[in-house]
Amino acid sequence: MSRFTRLTWLLMAFILPGLAACGGGTPTTDPSLAMTQIWKTVEGAQTQTALAVSPTPSITNTPAVSPTLRATNTPLITSTPLPGVPSATPFTISTLAGTQSAVCDNAVFITDVTFPDFAEVVGGAPFTKTWRVKNTGPCTWDPNYRLVFGWGGVGTDWNTTPTSYFTVTVLPSETLEISVTLTAPTTAGNYGAFFRLQNAKGFNFGPSLTVVVTVK
Repeated sequence: MSRFTRLTWLLMAFILPGLAACGGGTPTTDPSLAMTQIWKTVEGAQTQTALAVSPTPSITNTPAVSPTLRATNTPLITSTPLPGVPSATPFTISTLAGTQSAVCDNAVFITDVTFPDFAEVVGGAPFTKTWRVKNTGPCTWDPNYRLVFGWGGVGTDWNTTPTSYFTVTVLPSETLEISVTLTAPTTAGNYGAFFRLQNAKGFNFGPSLTVVVTVK
């Protein structure tokens, strides 16, 4: 039996005898009105009981904890060149002039006849550089062959040096001494340039001939 049913019967047990006792055993009140009053009393009790019972709270979903982002790798610090460190290159090389040699012309360097590399010269004074080369190609060199400036010469005016034409005919396997007159810079330091052999058609051939001097 439920709680509300028991409450109903208890109210009826207390109210009905009281009604019967009033008026000397003959009830003066309509029994239907008494039952109506009882049910109102019961309904009021049910309402108060229902209000006293708090509803079960709904379960709220706890938000998932967002994953912690991993730290990205910090790039390694690249080495920065120290300021003021001089270059180990004694002179600057610029772009090569002319084209490669024709098939029949070739040569090898034999020796520096004058002013080997890093020879000392007087600043502002002229000097004559001479190389010895050998004709290793099948063609003969004639006076239309020449020595021309190649590249380099930073800090000098050697790029304006006039062309030096061969003064003799050079047969295959013969050697030739070829010279150029240059002026040393006035500022102390190392200076260098490259010169090339060139045939009558304007093709460079053979090795690059170097001139490197030290001005004190």
